Amino acid sequence: MKKNIIIILGCLLTLFTTKGYAQNIDITGTVLDEFNEGLPGASVSVKGTTQGTVTDLDGKFSIKVPNSKSVLIVSFIGYQTQEVVVGNQRSIQIKMKDDSKMIDEVVIVGFGTQKKINATGAVKTMDNAVLEARPVANAIQGLQGTVAGLNITNDAGGGLGQEMNINIRGVGSVGDGSDAKPLVLIDGMEGDLSTINPNDIESFSVLKDAAAASIYGSRAPFGVILVTTKTGERGLAVNYKGNVRLSQPIAVPNPVDSYTYALMVNDAFINAGGSAQFGQGQLDKILQYQRGELQYGIEKVADQNDWMWGQRSYGNTNWYDTFLKNVSASHEHNLTVSGGGDKVTYYFSTNYLDQSGLFRYADEKYQRLAINGKVGVKFNKYINMTWNSRLVNTENDKPVAMNDLFFHNLGRRSPLMPIEMPNGEYNKESLIPAIKDGGRNNSKNQQLYNQLTLVIEPLKDWRINIDLNSRLENPRGTRQFKKLSYSLPDGSQEDLAVLEGVADKFEVKDDGSFNIQPGAGQSVYEKTNGRVNYFNSNAYTDYSKTLGKHYMKVLVGMQTEHYYTETNRAATNDILLDERPYLSPTASASLISEKKGEWTSLGFFGRINYVYADRYMAEVNLRYDGASRFPTDKRWAMFPSFSLGWNIAQESFWTPLADAGFEYFKIRGSYGSLGNQNTQSFYPYYQQMNSSTGSIVLGGQQANILKVYKPYTTNVKWETVENAGVGVDWGFFKNRLSGSFDWYQRRTKNMLGPSVPLSAVFGGDAPKTNTAEQRTRGWEFEITWRDRVSKDFSYSVSATLSDYETIVTKYDSPDGNLDKWYTGKKFGDMWGYEVVGIAKSDKEMADYLAQHSQSQIGSNWGGGDLMYRDIDGNGSVDPGSNTIDNHGDLKVIGNSTPRYAYSFTLEAQYKFLDFRAFFQGIGKRDLFFKNSATFFGFAGAWQRSLYTDHLDYFRYAGAELGANMDDPYYGRLRTDNNNIQVCDRFVQNGAYLRLKNLQIGFSLPHNTKLAKYVKNARLYLSGENLFTFTKLKIYDPEAVGSANDAYGAGKTYPMYRVWSVGLELTF
Repeated sequence: MKKNIIIILGCLLTLFTTKGYAQNIDITGTVLDEFNEGLPGASVSVKGTTQGTVTDLDGKFSIKVPNSKSVLIVSFIGYQTQEVVVGNQRSIQIKMKDDSKMIDEVVIVGFGTQKKINATGAVKTMDNAVLEARPVANAIQGLQGTVAGLNITNDAGGGLGQEMNINIRGVGSVGDGSDAKPLVLIDGMEGDLSTINPNDIESFSVLKDAAAASIYGSRAPFGVILVTTKTGERGLAVNYKGNVRLSQPIAVPNPVDSYTYALMVNDAFINAGGSAQFGQGQLDKILQYQRGELQYGIEKVADQNDWMWGQRSYGNTNWYDTFLKNVSASHEHNLTVSGGGDKVTYYFSTNYLDQSGLFRYADEKYQRLAINGKVGVKFNKYINMTWNSRLVNTENDKPVAMNDLFFHNLGRRSPLMPIEMPNGEYNKESLIPAIKDGGRNNSKNQQLYNQLTLVIEPLKDWRINIDLNSRLENPRGTRQFKKLSYSLPDGSQEDLAVLEGVADKFEVKDDGSFNIQPGAGQSVYEKTNGRVNYFNSNAYTDYSKTLGKHYMKVLVGMQTEHYYTETNRAATNDILLDERPYLSPTASASLISEKKGEWTSLGFFGRINYVYADRYMAEVNLRYDGASRFPTDKRWAMFPSFSLGWNIAQESFWTPLADAGFEYFKIRGSYGSLGNQNTQSFYPYYQQMNSSTGSIVLGGQQANILKVYKPYTTNVKWETVENAGVGVDWGFFKNRLSGSFDWYQRRTKNMLGPSVPLSAVFGGDAPKTNTAEQRTRGWEFEITWRDRVSKDFSYSVSATLSDYETIVTKYDSPDGNLDKWYTGKKFGDMWGYEVVGIAKSDKEMADYLAQHSQSQIGSNWGGGDLMYRDIDGNGSVDPGSNTIDNHGDLKVIGNSTPRYAYSFTLEAQYKFLDFRAFFQGIGKRDLFFKNSATFFGFAGAWQRSLYTDHLDYFRYAGAELGANMDDPYYGRLRTDNNNIQVCDRFVQNGAYLRLKNLQIGFSLPHNTKLAKYVKNARLYLSGENLFTFTKLKIYDPEAVGSANDAYGAGKTYPMYRVWSVGLELTF
């Protein structure tokens, strides 16, 4: 038997060897560019095999092919890929064509693709070039500013794992409980754009209007972001990408020194009618310490076993310099193996990101491990299957004390407080013990995506698609508050709270999370475990047919979704051993909560496309959706959309213009109506009753409280989103100059808003109903110029510009309060006073007050204070009742909506060097930092954050810090609100221009000896957030926070500049 096998194998080997030897053909040739010059580095391969080569410096190549039927595939970046049949040729000349022509360019749309020239919706498709070599933590950061109308903002700073806000074409809904985010689909399934490996992404497609997004129905009323991941191709390729990153904090406030601080504090208290807080003796000590004459910045209280805390100290500490590192290192690595043959293709990748934070003592870490596998199988000419599995593990670990309260307290640290005590310990007021040893907050999540796609093509142009998608998530985390203590002068220990300046709390909140604020000497351990099960199926079929100049495509299908989530939390105090924490069964207090949620949806959809001679286009979409979020009699709704297009360049009268280079010009328009089922509560018409521990003791035990639910209604129904818009697309001079312009209007109707108020005797508020409406109008502009000057040099310049404005057109506000919604209010409107100026003397202020009393908004007015305009002329400056009908002397002083979002990109390539500069910014944005010590210096007697910017305040001649009467920015410092009222004087210009990314790369020439072993190699230097041009004072324009922040706007993690050195290798 063994002998027979050897004979058979030998015969087969001889047969294949003889066949290969007999039919191998030597082919030589030259690849030319459009200037008829040799094109070096072009890839030449034999179709269906792994054989390939690259052209030399003169564009010449030689290659062996199996037979005369072989097909050569020739490709080069910036040129259209060519396929050439060998036939009887033995020497072949191939002329490449510039890849700038639009005729065959496609855009990705819902459940398919369309030729760009025939698309009637507002769609923008991009490849992964926007992410290449950028040192970003996630794909969302890389998308910022790249697409007109895709608004990605980050007011919360640069914290590790920080989420960014995304909207398409502006604010979607101000309705209570509505979620107006765009739908993100990764290979057709809803996914998390912040955790996907950016290196796995092949392309993005942004569906902006109803015509483009309506196929996804009520899950996508505010647009869709489609992400397509990479697949394997014939042959074998091994790719490695890695980079090392160095991060530096930017736009950090510059605190004043301790002596200046003391003088400013004295001024503020005296100006408000109080007395100086720092006497001459302490001022002398502060100066002595600054001169190095005193060893320590704090001392023992005489005749007491305690230290001189707070402003009795006399150190000189810059707390931002103390906490922030000069540089922080991170690294990322990506390995990809892809390939395959005619029947099977595969793509496998692994990505690891290890990012460290900017703060000393904190040991912050954000880590992501992503593993992806995609296999495509072609069973026969009728059936294809793709299986994709993606596992993403993320971990964010930081001190439990590093929360909003920490950034609030950091900003108001007094420079008088020293870092260390005379006994060598860290000062308890430095926040360092809490950050370093107070416990950790660890958040983990594991996401497992599985996707099966089956494509059946029983007849030519008829395709049947079946998608089965699932996502399993396991979010989990721990929070530990350790016991802390510090030493008194005699060496005895005193307990220290991890969280400074907040009351003790240990309670369950309505959403099931815990509000834990342990007091001094208390230890707490919390564990959270959750799971998410999401399943989605799509079944659809399409058929396309071309008859002469007529083209038609019909698509029908159905979609199902099921989502289930469950979160369990438990916490106990009295942890026995901080180094080995566990939920203690003997704890004196414990918390437990369980939250579950579930929803389902079912949708049926259809689409018809018609094109005549690439000239006239029409598209109709219909979606019939049912959602479990609404009462049974209101769960189903029909949502239609239609769009038209006219490619004027195909008309005969346009021929002279086409011959002159204006080859493509299309007008399009669309209208659609969609529902919004994306409510923050899965069942908004149900009311919850949450129990909590009460203060009453019954039978020796603390009783529980069950709060009575609020009134509710079962008449809640869909929000309806109506979109209308027109646009033009163009491509001139062989598509060297291309672009688009869109104008749109979106009306959101039936938003949840107030209903008619109930009588006071009812004892509760009326339930909210679908009564509110809003309107958003905006426009978008994109333009690109790209050209290849010679075979060695090419470049491109592109720009985007967009704007929108949102107004509430209907809102039954019961009181018309200016701080809430009301009919006619623009999103972002800020109401405040108008400032006449700063009184230069007590007499000037007294004369002004004699005509315009300011007693309603302050007292003890004098020289150096602000004079507010009496707009209504009633002799008193006041806010009236702070309502739209009676707003006194208040007026709209600005709007905080980011307006005129823009970007421009410069790219160039010369031989083996490439360059890219990407700028991004906001053209107009008004900001006011209400009651912010960060901005004003003082927002109360103990809310102080004194920076060098605050030195520009009114001071009389003879002041120790020097006179500043001529043109000060701030009024005199005070501990009250006299000079920090919301007013036009302090409205900040939040516009900015930022060099978002700059990179320079060097690619290995293909004609080197190393190119025999390495297909591609690129070394690059890349920088992120390198320069910012802005008139904004103190704050970074992307770290301004929100007025809704717990401790005021602007108290956020700083933004950072990133330098990265990276290497990319393909074997």
